Amino acid sequence: MDINKVIIIVLLLVAVVGYVRLYRHYRRNIKKVRFLFDAIDNGDFSFYFPTEKRNKEDNILHQSLNRIKLFLQHTREEQMEREKYYEQILNAVDTGIMVVDSHDNILQHNQAALRLLDTDVLTHINQVREKLKDEHLAKHETQAMLKDKHVRIISLSDVSHELSNQEVDSWIKLIRVLTHEIMNTITPVTSLSETLLKELDNEEQYTAKSSSAEQAKLKQGLETIHKTGTELLAFVNNYRRFTHVPQPHPALFYVEPFLERMAMLCNHEVEIEVTPKDLLAYADESLISHVVTNLLKNAVEAFNGLQSEPKTKASIRLHAYTNEQESVIINVSNNAGLIPDDVASHIFIPFFTTKPEGSGIGLSLSRQIMRVSGGSLSLHQDKAQGITTFRIIIP
Repeated sequence: MDINKVIIIVLLLVAVVGYVRLYRHYRRNIKKVRFLFDAIDNGDFSFYFPTEKRNKEDNILHQSLNRIKLFLQHTREEQMEREKYYEQILNAVDTGIMVVDSHDNILQHNQAALRLLDTDVLTHINQVREKLKDEHLAKHETQAMLKDKHVRIISLSDVSHELSNQEVDSWIKLIRVLTHEIMNTITPVTSLSETLLKELDNEEQYTAKSSSAEQAKLKQGLETIHKTGTELLAFVNNYRRFTHVPQPHPALFYVEPFLERMAMLCNHEVEIEVTPKDLLAYADESLISHVVTNLLKNAVEAFNGLQSEPKTKASIRLHAYTNEQESVIINVSNNAGLIPDDVASHIFIPFFTTKPEGSGIGLSLSRQIMRVSGGSLSLHQDKAQGITTFRIIIP
């Protein structure tokens, strides 16, 4: 065979072998790159391309792939931190926020939205469509584009607390004016009647000037004036309590023994449930006791005022727990019947009462105590179960 042909054949074989090796090396490198991106797509950053005991080319490739992995991992962690940061900001505001797509699916929401809509899960607008009609919720809606999709951003605000504060402030101003005027009028009348009664007790002075019948009549009239004035002063002082709630002095106390003491003061069997058992509250225990005692007294009076025996066993229940904002909730519930809507809308207004002997100060004073304590007192009625609940929230 010609030596030139042999050389050509050898060169061709070398070229073929080199090409096959190069192709195999290329295929291995392609698989490594594909593995890298598949793992990243699945959120798996635990892999590592070895750089020990490798040829120079493999070491360069593996080092580059590891650098890409670290860069993408760092970028992903930063993105997750930003998302967590924005989520914390959203959950820190009192305004409820929902992001809704064109099919009414709720893509995102914050904790305030769950609280305002009184639900644990939000996935579709149909879940809360009726609750969104609540007149105490102020709604604002804006349009936006999210990843080339049209979405609505719905914000929710609870205006009941603001309206309640405005209402209470107005009543406080009115009560202070009325108290001032009434006290200025009644005090001298009461003082004068006491003076005249003392003079009438001196029999020698009035026996010579008037008959015993006239004296008796005058004394009876003065006693009536004195009694009326004293009652009116007590009446005004009772309402004055509403505008002079003591400044709270909060401290930690265990909720369960506190509720047990409150139940002992109630002339009725009370069911108590506290979760967890060692639940702590930070508030002025003395002021909160006034609120709970008043609510328990109202519950007992509700049963006493029934015209007939209840169909189910009369039940008063105290249930304490924490919400997602770590506020302490105390529910005071009874099954004595629902409060009519026309009455329920006025029960927290000072002086409003449906009881013949009631002063109308109990619930309004209780709400005022919770207001100065930074919490709230509200009414919730389960019409299906016939259960009335007053909810105390201690922040």
